[in-house]
Amino acid sequence: MLSIEPLEHHSIYDANFTAGGLMLESLDRLAPVLLGIDVEQALREESENNSFVGIKTLGARKRILSEVARRYRVAPTDFWRWYFERSAREKALASYFLCMKAYRLVFDLHHELALRKFRIGSELKALDVEQFLDLLGGKDEYVGGWSEETLKKLNTQFRKALKDANLLRGDELVAPSGIPVGFWDYFKEQKEDWFLEACFQN
Repeated sequence: MLSIEPLEHHSIYDANFTAGGLMLESLDRLAPVLLGIDVEQALREESENNSFVGIKTLGARKRILSEVARRYRVAPTDFWRWYFERSAREKALASYFLCMKAYRLVFDLHHELALRKFRIGSELKALDVEQFLDLLGGKDEYVGGWSEETLKKLNTQFRKALKDANLLRGDELVAPSGIPVGFWDYFKEQKEDWFLEACFQN
């Protein structure tokens, strides 16, 4: 089932981002589905039919499609039509935007760690993410119960997402280059101006 079940804990966080990072290839393959009418029903059918996404095992396919459905729900109106007209660099940033909307952990990691590091001109290293997650685990019992493997996956996936979105080069946080003004205008029109600051635009 693709719907997100109520979590059995009271934390605002979950580790579902480990399912696939930005999922750029999967999103591109699912364009016919995401541009359709009854998207959530089509995603449920795709989990059985595997017509577009091309993930062989049913379990892995359902997990990825569940996260696609989650991101679909937080996307602004007509987001997908706009998204599939963007360049690869723009798509990566737009996908990262959805991740911050869909996963509170990614949002907080970015705003409380990456953005703060950028503002002071500091690098972002694996150890920084590890320490942030350790501190979070000390305040949030559910996060504190995550395995070392889960924490390492989150650390790796978060930094990879930043790199894929061209916000991290090596350990250096950078403003993305080659992005047209019209791309940022979309987020202003959607009253999602916070994303410009998140991408080191001001």
